Amino acid sequence: MQAYSKRHYLNVFSKLSCFFLVIFSGLLLAEQGNNAEHQTSNKWVSDWEEESPKHGVQASCRTHITNIKQCRFTTESDVPVESLTAVVMDVNRFKDWAVSVIDSDQIIYDESDQDIYVYTVYHFTGAYNRDAVTRYRRTDFPESNRTKVDFITVDKPAEKKDLRLVRFPLMAGYWQFTKKENGKTEIQLLTFSLPGGMVQNVLYSLFNIGSLDASFETMQAIQKQASLPEYLAKSTK
Repeated sequence: MQAYSKRHYLNVFSKLSCFFLVIFSGLLLAEQGNNAEHQTSNKWVSDWEEESPKHGVQASCRTHITNIKQCRFTTESDVPVESLTAVVMDVNRFKDWAVSVIDSDQIIYDESDQDIYVYTVYHFTGAYNRDAVTRYRRTDFPESNRTKVDFITVDKPAEKKDLRLVRFPLMAGYWQFTKKENGKTEIQLLTFSLPGGMVQNVLYSLFNIGSLDASFETMQAIQKQASLPEYLAKSTK
């Protein structure tokens, strides 16, 4: 009787696990390929809430139904819009400034495609490192002195640097740089990532903390990188 009971509960647990796996996989697939701002509409369980600012960077976050937070960071800088944009579009040098990036390589799928695709490897403390193939799309708004670079993971082929790497199910957001009337540049970063695996299912609170801290650091690092002579030169052309 006891042995039968164990098998019974194991079968029930197995069926439930499969059920939730199907539901969860469907949720991730539905999220990919849509606009970063609107792809998860109706899937938020909190409103935007202010976080404690760091190094002059303001932040607010909201929580997704997966318990992962989407965060928006804003600050002002003396670095020109063109220089900051050049840093983001120089995808082969992400590891020079983007926190957690180990390596990044541009991949050209179609010479006529104006978008930029990059294969990126990320260091992941406490779990397997992650990788992703991401599309970057630049849009200029001359009437408002603003440039926006949207990014989102895409399902395109890329040879893994390491077979142990775990692919990010989703990374999406944007960088936005706006020249203000006071001569400064407003820098805004919107970011949302689903890490997948046990990190997302169990360790999401630690992931949220790590992602928040890394983004604060990245907001500082991009300004330092954009202040290098090769990027400042972009603003004089």
